[in-house]
Amino acid sequence: MKEIELKAEEPFFTHVDVAVIDFPDGCREKGRQRCKVTVEFAESDVRQLQKRGLDFEEVMAYYRDWIYRVVKFHLAQDWICTGGLEQVMKIVEDRVKTYF
Repeated sequence: MKEIELKAEEPFFTHVDVAVIDFPDGCREKGRQRCKVTVEFAESDVRQLQKRGLDFEEVMAYYRDWIYRVVKFHLAQDWICTGGLEQVMKIVEDRVKTYF
């Protein structure tokens, strides 16, 4: 399983760009950016999830799962986050809760 870190850039009101950093051969000094993911949480995005019947907790679980699946697609393997996921989820939570 690949170990990665997520690094959120300065968030916008409707999205945040997140760098995906991995460490070849487990070496922390050789961290490299593999890709960038844009997590969008505009009102229209959240309203679509609400129309599916999702409450706040389910929307947050959706975003966590979505991040996992998108990063997995780009890395072509399962991964575990060693840092940064909670920071990203806090940004998402702060924006999403304004729609509930």
